Amino acid sequence: MNYFYLRPKNKSLLFIEDKIARDAVINNILALRASLDKEIPDKKLTGNLVLGTWNIREFGNTKYNGRMTESLYYIAEIISRFDLIAIQEVRTDMAEFNQMLNILGEDYGVHVSIVTQGKSGNSERLAFLYDKRTVSFKNIAGQVILPKTTKQQDQFARAPYVIRFQSGWIKFDIATVHIYYGDDVKSGAKYKKRVEEIGQIVKYFSDFYINDKGKNEADNMFILGDFNIEDTKSDTYKAATSARFAIPDSILNGNLPGSNQLQTKIYDQILYYSKYNNIKFSAAGVYNLYDTVFNDFSQYQERIEAHYGKKLAKKDFTDFRSYQMSDHLPLWIEMKTDLADSYLEYIKKSAQ
Repeated sequence: MNYFYLRPKNKSLLFIEDKIARDAVINNILALRASLDKEIPDKKLTGNLVLGTWNIREFGNTKYNGRMTESLYYIAEIISRFDLIAIQEVRTDMAEFNQMLNILGEDYGVHVSIVTQGKSGNSERLAFLYDKRTVSFKNIAGQVILPKTTKQQDQFARAPYVIRFQSGWIKFDIATVHIYYGDDVKSGAKYKKRVEEIGQIVKYFSDFYINDKGKNEADNMFILGDFNIEDTKSDTYKAATSARFAIPDSILNGNLPGSNQLQTKIYDQILYYSKYNNIKFSAAGVYNLYDTVFNDFSQYQERIEAHYGKKLAKKDFTDFRSYQMSDHLPLWIEMKTDLADSYLEYIKKSAQ
C-alpha cells in the first residue's frame, strides 16, 4: 500500500491538501485496518489463499461528482487483504480504478476485460487483482462467447471473464460474472431471463471446461461474482447449483449475512468444481465495511460538501456512500493451497 501519497507536500492527485481532512482519513484507514485484522484471515506467503469477490458500484461513475479521494484509499485497503479478488462494474473510464491501483502498489497484478457492448453490457468491465507474491498468472485469459447452435442463444449480458492462475499447489481456472438483473417479479420475462442466464453459464463451463473429454479441461475451477441470487430458496439459486459446481460448505453452513448493502440478499456467490476433491476451505465471510467507514453522516458531511460542491441531505447519505464504496459488500473465502502431505502419501502408496 502506497500510504506515502498522504505525506505532506506530496504533489500527487492522491494527496489530501486539508490537514484536518487528511488526519480524519488516516484515522479511518487505521480503524479499517484494525477491523480487517479481526474479520479476514491473514494472508500468508505459502499455505493459504484468501479469495474474494466484490461488485464495486459503477467504478468510474460521475454521480455525486465521482468518488472522493479518501474512498479510493478505503477500497484499496480492503482489496489489499486478498490474495486474489474478482471485481465487477469497472466502467469504461478507468481513471478512478487506476488511481486506486496506484495506492494498492506494485505487488498487485491486474487483468481487466474489455467492455461488453450493447445496452445490457452497461459500459462495464470485469477485473481480477492478485498479489503477485502468492498468485501467478498461467498465461490464459479471455471472455466467453457462446458457440452458435441450431437454436441460437443470446450472448451473456456481460461476457464472463476467465483466467488461469496458480497458488501454491493449486492450479485453477476462475471466471467472474455479473449476471443480468432485470427485476424481481418472479412471473416476469426479465426475472426468467436472469434465471436462464445463470443456468447457461454453469452449463457452459460444465460442458466446455470440466467435461473430462480431453487434456485441456480444468481440474479445478471457480465461478464467482454478482449472480443476483436472492436466497437459497430461489430459482436463481437452483440455477446456480444445477450443473457440476457447488457452493463451499463454509459459505453455506456459515450463517453468513447477505452481501447487499442491507445484508438481506445473497447476490454475490462463489462456486467451485474440484476433480480430485483436493480443494479444502476453511473460513468464509461477508465484510461489512460500513461498520467502519461512511458510517456516520456528521463525520463526513463537511468533506462531502467540499467534494460534491453543494449540500447533501442526510436522507441521501446511504445512496451517496454506495457510489463511494458500493451497494455490495465483499464476499470472501479461505482455502488451503499446500498439498504436499497428500502428495507424499500418494507417492508412498503408488510406489512399487
